[in-house]
Amino acid sequence: KMDMWGVGCVFFEVMSLFPLFPGTDEVDQIRKIHAIIGTPPQDVLQKFQRNASHMDFNFQPQEGTGFARLIPHASAELQELIVRLLAYNPDDRLSARQALKHPYFKDLRDAEKAQAKEEARERAPEVTSPPRQEEEIG
Repeated sequence: KMDMWGVGCVFFEVMSLFPLFPGTDEVDQIRKIHAIIGTPPQDVLQKFQRNASHMDFNFQPQEGTGFARLIPHASAELQELIVRLLAYNPDDRLSARQALKHPYFKDLRDAEKAQAKEEARERAPEVTSPPRQEEEIG
């Protein structure tokens, strides 16, 4: 699920044309993350602390400003997809499969299905029925 964080960052940057969390170092980058999505709950911070003893996870609680103000031109569906890809807690983050099923990609999925049906029709042999014999009236 950590890779989906990267997907969310890249997707945001493609849509906005600017970097999302351009920190100068690890701590600065975390500050920038918190400025946008806020600090995570204490239980998430404790989980991170168990896995990374080289860093202090005593962050001051902070409300994030959110993504919407950074990409106001993006649809509500796209904004919601980015929020779900960039959930702080990896357990809450979308998987690749879930992301592809997100409503933002519905038009793309529908177009892909229509194209697959058309290609199947083109590949299928044309079915012709044998000529019918007229019944003889006796």
